[in-house]
Amino acid sequence: MDMVINFNVVGGPHIISPRENFLLAVNHEEPYWLPCPLFDGSVITVQHGLVERCEYGLDSWGVRWELRDKRSDSFPVAHPLESPDMVDDYPMPSPYEPNIIRSAVEAASRIDRRNIILMGDNGWGLFERAWLLLGMNRFFIWAFKYQEALSRLIERICEVKITITEEMIKRVGVDLIWYGDDWGMEDRLLISPEMWRKFIKPYQAKLYWAAKKHGVMVLQHSDGKVEDLIPDLIEIGVNILNIQRECNDWRKIIRTYGKQISLWGGVSARTLDIGSPEKVAEETEECCQLGKLGGIILAPGHSLKYQPEKIDIMYETWLKKGHYKLANHASKK
Repeated sequence: MDMVINFNVVGGPHIISPRENFLLAVNHEEPYWLPCPLFDGSVITVQHGLVERCEYGLDSWGVRWELRDKRSDSFPVAHPLESPDMVDDYPMPSPYEPNIIRSAVEAASRIDRRNIILMGDNGWGLFERAWLLLGMNRFFIWAFKYQEALSRLIERICEVKITITEEMIKRVGVDLIWYGDDWGMEDRLLISPEMWRKFIKPYQAKLYWAAKKHGVMVLQHSDGKVEDLIPDLIEIGVNILNIQRECNDWRKIIRTYGKQISLWGGVSARTLDIGSPEKVAEETEECCQLGKLGGIILAPGHSLKYQPEKIDIMYETWLKKGHYKLANHASKK
């Protein structure tokens, strides 16, 4: 079922597009409705052409994958970087190959930029790509034994990702860059804050600056409990965080950081997967309440395949509770 709604909402002399409404929320101004890209089409995502993961074989970085469980997708089974001596000469993918940005350029050419936010997905982040190249055990060994080599590896990954960001901005004209990196487990960080600040933060700052210097917004995704990193992320320029509500206290984050950060998500992937219909409605309604003054973008906590019935409940709750002004003028396509 097509649930995208046309929200060119007319109020007196005003026409409020999904793009304008999204920007109100991100700027912590009162939106006309709670932005929800899944339902209002306010954000369209374009992706680069690097293969970050595949069912079988090698991705663009030389990591070998194998499909073991269709529900969980493929797993990395071979990690090519075995020695610190390999770091400088390891063949990184070229972000300048024509096919890397071509599909994003073509997709963007078909989009009405007046009405939507165009987001460029930069793929998997510095920590994830580093441990995929090394293997998780080797990553932690290098963090203690070969620190210069690990920093150099992350720097080289960062250089590729910065170029992709710049190409997305120059050739595609994106408004927002999505960076994804999973730094957390359910109840704590995967790596200590000190290790994150030593190996990840300096290069994460460069990634953000590649977008911010052009006036492009930054959205950071991370699975797991990552609240301890929020002050650092704000310091280096993140605008929006896509972090899991089941692992992070959204109300506390809103109280603590106020207008310094916006939050994307809010309906737990766990709830949408195995939770009750009542729980889906409860989490959606709570997001609708939290988002009245801006700072919230409603979405599933993670991009997975969910039962249509659960998405229907999320949609109906959002339609009833997430419209703050001029809701009666919204018309379904």
